[in-house]
Amino acid sequence: MRYLFLTLIFPLFSNVLSAQVDSTAAPSLSEQAEDFAELKKRINKSSDRLVMDFTYDMLLNTPDSVEFKGFSRGFNIYFMYDKVLGKSNFSLAGGLGLGTNNYFHNNTITSDTVATYFNRINTNLIDVKKAKIGLTYIDIPVEFRYRSKPNKKDNSWKLAAGFKAGFMIHNKWKYKGEDPTVLDGSGEQVKFKQFNIDYLTRLRYGVTLRGGYGMWNAFVYYSLSDLFEDGRGPRMTPLSFGISINGL
Repeated sequence: MRYLFLTLIFPLFSNVLSAQVDSTAAPSLSEQAEDFAELKKRINKSSDRLVMDFTYDMLLNTPDSVEFKGFSRGFNIYFMYDKVLGKSNFSLAGGLGLGTNNYFHNNTITSDTVATYFNRINTNLIDVKKAKIGLTYIDIPVEFRYRSKPNKKDNSWKLAAGFKAGFMIHNKWKYKGEDPTVLDGSGEQVKFKQFNIDYLTRLRYGVTLRGGYGMWNAFVYYSLSDLFEDGRGPRMTPLSFGISINGL
């Protein structure tokens, strides 16, 4: 808010001061209006309506009984509407889109009427080719954005802090490898998918931060909700970070 206040009062203060020293040095009100109109036009032109995030996904506070491995990855795609706030370089954007996360691990997953459990697979006896949890959400992101004045190619330095809430619409546990229930080393290959893992948190929410230059930005999301309902599964907190591409 302090920067917004300074942005609003600085042109007026500059005019008064310049008039005392050199009345020809200060731009006219019409010139200031034209400068702002051009700035707003360029910000609206590069309003980052299409946002795509390519992320590396982690789960914090993972208990020792759960083993994750490999490159867990995710992808988000959002369409957002951007509105400039007054006569400033700040804007507020909201949108709608899809978010996905994939967590690769070496565990079997079982559930009962109480909770969902992860049981580590002994990879010395069982060859696991692929085991992952796949999650898909409908997300609603909101961002408070700052952009520097765009150059002639409409590229700006950008910083956006925001909040994202999402509702899970799909989840599955996918497994490929030797049968994890057989420990005699027989080597029987199995492949299966289990949908609708019990007790996953359906509504996720967390904070986001995005910053960079032009269409290339760094991105991070920290979840304020755990992966499973409280007391219904391992307490693990999602964290995602990666590269964000903004266009349109």
